[in-house]
Amino acid sequence: MPETVVEPRQQRVSRVRVGSDLKHMYGVLADAIRPKPLLHVSEWADAHRVLTSKSSALPGRWKTDRTPYLREIMDDLSATSPVQRVVMRFAAQLGKTEVGLNWIGYVMSHAPGPMLVVVPTLEVRKRWKKQRLDPMLAETPILRDLLGGLRMRDSSHSEDFIDFPGGMLVLAGANSPASLASMPIRYVLCDEVDRFPWEVGQEGDPLGLIEERTKTFVRRKLLLVSTPTIDGASRIDAEYEASDQREYHVPCPHCGEFQVLRWQHDDGRFGIVYLEDTGQVAYVCSACGSLIDERHKPQMLERGRWVPRFPGRPVHGYALSGLYSPLGMGFSWSEIWAQWKSSQGDSAKLKRFFNTTLGLAWREEGESLEELSLLSLREDYPENIPVLARTAFVDVQKDRLEMTVVDWGAEEEAWVFDHIILPGDTAMDAVWDDLADEIDGLGIDALGIDAGFNAPQVYSFVSQRQWAYATKGMPGMQRPIVEDARTRAQRLRKRRKGGTIVYPIGVDSAKALIYARIKQSVTNAGKGGPGCIHWPKKPAFDEEYFLQVAAEKLVTKYRGTRPVQEWVQVRPRNEALDCLVGNLAVLRLGVDLSGRAARAARGELARRNPNSAITKPAPASAAVRRIRGRM
Repeated sequence: MPETVVEPRQQRVSRVRVGSDLKHMYGVLADAIRPKPLLHVSEWADAHRVLTSKSSALPGRWKTDRTPYLREIMDDLSATSPVQRVVMRFAAQLGKTEVGLNWIGYVMSHAPGPMLVVVPTLEVRKRWKKQRLDPMLAETPILRDLLGGLRMRDSSHSEDFIDFPGGMLVLAGANSPASLASMPIRYVLCDEVDRFPWEVGQEGDPLGLIEERTKTFVRRKLLLVSTPTIDGASRIDAEYEASDQREYHVPCPHCGEFQVLRWQHDDGRFGIVYLEDTGQVAYVCSACGSLIDERHKPQMLERGRWVPRFPGRPVHGYALSGLYSPLGMGFSWSEIWAQWKSSQGDSAKLKRFFNTTLGLAWREEGESLEELSLLSLREDYPENIPVLARTAFVDVQKDRLEMTVVDWGAEEEAWVFDHIILPGDTAMDAVWDDLADEIDGLGIDALGIDAGFNAPQVYSFVSQRQWAYATKGMPGMQRPIVEDARTRAQRLRKRRKGGTIVYPIGVDSAKALIYARIKQSVTNAGKGGPGCIHWPKKPAFDEEYFLQVAAEKLVTKYRGTRPVQEWVQVRPRNEALDCLVGNLAVLRLGVDLSGRAARAARGELARRNPNSAITKPAPASAAVRRIRGRM
């Protein structure tokens, strides 16, 4: 057979093809081993982060340009930045959580190392992972591929631990010493640090434990994030005060002057103003006095810059209020103004407004009533007061019962009806029989009795009346006046005392609210209004009574290095104040004022005149005595 001859040209073509393949292979290998360019966190987020509809009002690709004030903060967290400690004292709905999530994604895919995320409690940890972290890991392609499609049942992925190439992510609760156990950590994110406990078991301050875990790494980073709470007892506020205190300056669209957007200027003029003629809300420039419309905000934010008050300090601290919320995110200026108006006269709402909307620590307005002449608050009640409900509260002492009866109108405006003292040994039945006779015919909608003393007698009394509540005062400025329905249901499934439900009262919050409303009543000079408190010109309401109302003062104490706000008695007796606090709590426990107001408007509910005498049957015992004023 003839020999097959390979043409020289064919040989040359084959050699060229092989050479091209080798060149391509070498290129792939070079790309694989070539060091990746170091990105900033903001650059990584713009390139890779995807927001989901579950966690964001603006789903889709992350764009730092929407929230330009976050760029510098994120870049402080980058591997190339020398900053080791970053503090964010932010109002709600400004993207502070997204900063932490972007940082987590950056660390996992770009600058791997051991990372710790700490939230207030283990229960919060569970929700945070499900609602915040998991959606980001599932929807961001680079992270999803990195983790192999989120193999949640794999040993490398658990409720408190995620393993990734070059590092690991540990999720902990600040209330759990076990979750803060010793292991070297390079990156730490502490979310909502104002909700952290001040002590963890016998281990001490959780922040101290967390910082101990970072000492192994020279280039460690710590991010502290939170809305503030109470002035003098706020972790994030203290951390910010110790930092370089950066504020975001934006230019006025009219004069170009850079300034910090504040709720109120130093001279007392409001930055935010309501325009009566147009019904619009605008911002008053602190430099030229021009009105700034909210439509100018995107351009103002884009040109804004962070300016430190103390440039030499190593910790970078950032403070931002809800006035900076980008359009379509958070609250508009009109909504912020509406929040302010609706919170007047309610210290709980005001505190929430300052904390979550303005990003400022709250200083209690109702600290003391020493400077007020409370006797001047007594008045002659007019006829036809729109009273919707009547409550009473009984304070139990060893040798007497003291009861205050209060009539309530719309929006918790209060007309105090009477204050009654029933002497007798409260461990015996006689004085409780007197109380039963006293309340008979008063038309009380809800009755509360303090079960802190002679509790068996209290339980026996309330068990016979469906509209009566056994209560227990509980300290703590963070505790609500009464539990929400869900919390109450969970608690009642776990614990009952002698078959009688005992309802906790957040007395510290209630006292602050009562004091704020009294000051509001003085300011209104008897005009009344939502939340105002009225007293009648009756002998029961003498100087001793009002001394008891003003018997406490809110002070800040220190337990070691921990600041704690506490109410302290400045006078020996405070029963009158306790009875007012109890009436407010019982109202919220047992009466729906809004529902009653609707019924009254339809003519289904008769209004009670606090001036009217109550017709009752004669007391069963001649020993019943009503003592008003000082014993």
